[in-house]
Amino acid sequence: ELVSAAEKEKEVERAVCEYVFKALEALSVRWGISHVEVIADEVDGRIRVRLVEVNCRQHNTDFSPLTNACIGYGALDMVLAAHLGGDEHYNYPPDMERFRLNWDSVPTMPSIRAKGAILHFVSYVEGKISRIRHDVLEEIEGLDSVMDMHIYPQFLEEGNEISKTVDIRSDTGWAHLMNDDEIEFRRDYDRIVELMKDMFVVEE
Repeated sequence: ELVSAAEKEKEVERAVCEYVFKALEALSVRWGISHVEVIADEVDGRIRVRLVEVNCRQHNTDFSPLTNACIGYGALDMVLAAHLGGDEHYNYPPDMERFRLNWDSVPTMPSIRAKGAILHFVSYVEGKISRIRHDVLEEIEGLDSVMDMHIYPQFLEEGNEISKTVDIRSDTGWAHLMNDDEIEFRRDYDRIVELMKDMFVVEE
C-alpha cells in the first residue's frame, strides 16, 4: 500500500503525541507545562517512538512565535486557559479578550496549519577553527522558512576550539523554521542539513 509523505508525517505526529500522553501518565505528570523529547523512526514499516527525557518546564527557547503560527496557540496560553479559561468571573483587559483561549475548546490533538521546527546546528568537524563560512550562514539566514537563527558566540571566533556534535550540549546553534508551504519547508530544511556540514573549517 502506497502512503504519501504527508500521510506518513501525520502518522508520525499522531504516534509521537500518543506516546507522550502515555509517558506523562506513566510518570504521573498531570499539572503544568511539560517539555518532552523523543526519537521517532520507522522499523519494519511501523513508527517507533522512544523517550529521551521529560522536563516539567517549557522549552528553553522562545517557541511561542512558532506554535502560534503553526497551531494558533502555545503552551503558555494553555496554562492560562487551564487556570482561567473557564472562569467567567475573571475579567480580561478589554484589549486582551480576543486572545483568550477557552480550555474546553482545546483539542486533544492540535490541528496543524503550517510547518514549523527548531533545528539545532550540528558540527561535523573537530579542532581549532581556521575559517567560519559566513557565506553558508548567510544562505541559511536567507532561506524563506528561516524565521530566526543563532550561532553560539564561541563558534564565531577563529582560533577557538570546536568539537563534533554528539548531543544537545555540543550543538553550535539553532534555527527556527516556519512555512505554510510544505514543499518549501522541506526543501529549506533539507538544504540546511546539507549546509551544516560546511559551516566551519578547522586547522589540519
